[in-house]
Parts: sequence; C-alpha cells; structure tokens
Amino acid sequence: MLRKYPSSKVTAIDYSDVSVAKAAAYNTGMIQKGRCKVQQGDVSNLNMNEQYDLATAFETIYFWPGLEKCFSEVNKALKPGGIFMIVNESDGTDKASLQFESIIDGMKCHTVEEIEGALKEAGFSKVKSDHHESKPWITVIAKK
Repeated sequence: MLRKYPSSKVTAIDYSDVSVAKAAAYNTGMIQKGRCKVQQGDVSNLNMNEQYDLATAFETIYFWPGLEKCFSEVNKALKPGGIFMIVNESDGTDKASLQFESIIDGMKCHTVEEIEGALKEAGFSKVKSDHHESKPWITVIAKK
C-alpha cells in the first residue's frame, strides 16, 4: 500500500511480538520517512488517537477474541465513511481450515454470515461480501 499510494501513511498493529519485529524490520525505510508506524496492540482494545480512512485484516480475524467487540474497536478507529476490508482464505466451512481450527488453540474460522452479522452489530452501515467461485477465499468490505 505504501508503494501503490505514495502519499499514504500506514499504521500496522499486531498482537505478536515476532510479527511486530518483522514488520518493523521490513518497513524500516518507510518508518524513517514518517510514513509507517508499527506497533503492538490488541484489536479488542485499540485506544487509537487517530482515525483512518481504511483498516484491513488479512488472515487474522481467526484469532480475534469476539468479533463484534473487535469490529466495534475498528469502527471507532475509522473516519466517517471509512472502509474496513477483511480477507480470509477460509469461508468457515472448508474442511482444511476447520482441521487447523481443531489443532490451533484459539483459532476460529468464521462464515461470511457470521462476519457480516458481527460487522452490522458493530455499527457498520454497509457490508458487501465476495466469495471465490471455486475456493473458500472470501473478502468482506464494510463501510462506516
């Protein structure tokens, strides 16, 4: 995103120390230019001082503790009209992902319906989903 949108500023948040360290190392140049911040955080309690135009969650909501609460925190971090995009390789029904769910502690694969419902309960005004025609890949876009 930083390359594609040269005037953008990005804040990356992750719960994992390891992920934060790797993201900071990868983005060192952009951090030095003031275009990128990488910080450790918990999506269930963001406490953001800024508001954003866009929030994304790629392959991560499987581990979020309570979708509605976490989605509410994302909603608070977005400007009016802001967009939240969720991308998962699992639609919550595919056998391979459900197998991982049974062996990875804290992992929960959500269906499109569960995600859409939690987004609406969290205060998003418009929700649109797209499902790959032959794979369990999904994208859900919500507007504040």
